[in-house]
Amino acid sequence: MLEASDEVLYTAWCQGDASAGNELATRYGGQLARFFGNKVPDVAEDLTQRTFLACMTAPQELRHSFRALLFGIARKQLLRHFEGRGMLRGEEMMSEISIADLRTTPTQRIAQDEETDLLHRALAALPMDAQIALELRYWRKMSAEEIAEILGLSAAGARTRVHRARALLRERFEALGQGRPMPEPVEP
Repeated sequence: MLEASDEVLYTAWCQGDASAGNELATRYGGQLARFFGNKVPDVAEDLTQRTFLACMTAPQELRHSFRALLFGIARKQLLRHFEGRGMLRGEEMMSEISIADLRTTPTQRIAQDEETDLLHRALAALPMDAQIALELRYWRKMSAEEIAEILGLSAAGARTRVHRARALLRERFEALGQGRPMPEPVEP
């Protein structure tokens, strides 16, 4: 039996099929939880639930993929989270302020691997949109078109954002690692 596509499930969910929504939550709940967990671990579960709720209560046309739509909504939920706490004032700040800048208490975990710890710290020091672009490209393996939809850019703009974010990540990594070269990311 063929597995239903995300798009078919989303359409069915929007038409009231709860089992289709459950299937989408099974497919993407863990990815969303990790997406939020890298940024706001204390409220990752709540933001994951809010993202699915927003996805269902305000059905939208799929331009590229359900995944792009879902992570676009997740990004907006993250923005609302920080705006609601007075930590951000508008979407443009996501291109300038990092998660590390917004944290009020140190939340770094003791890393078993120093290189992984350096990479996580360098990633957290990036402006949020740069961090999100890299995560979507390398961890979620999204296309430039999907990233463009999520960030509200053209596909060329999304590719440029990823390229610049990689260069900035390398710079931050090497500064934190006192000149240690950053490992090259694996292309999806």
